[in-house]
Amino acid sequence: MKKWFINLFVKQIFTSKKFIYAISSIIVPSICTALGVDEETASNLFYALLSLAGFQGLADLGKEAKKVCSDGSCEPKKTKKK
Repeated sequence: MKKWFINLFVKQIFTSKKFIYAISSIIVPSICTALGVDEETASNLFYALLSLAGFQGLADLGKEAKKVCSDGSCEPKKTKKK
């Protein structure tokens, strides 16, 4: 059971867009440096990929909020008019 849970957890991590963007933000600038691309371009790629990971995290937060509100529990309360 424990091995199954660990395999599932690892599979979810490796297929996560945030994880892929975060790893890419490390690998791509390293490749650029190895190929002799200037440091400014490598930095721009790093920040672009890092921002993709951050915005993907924000998108995931929005998805979770949508799931919670789908059952109607976050509907605004109706106030009584006097």
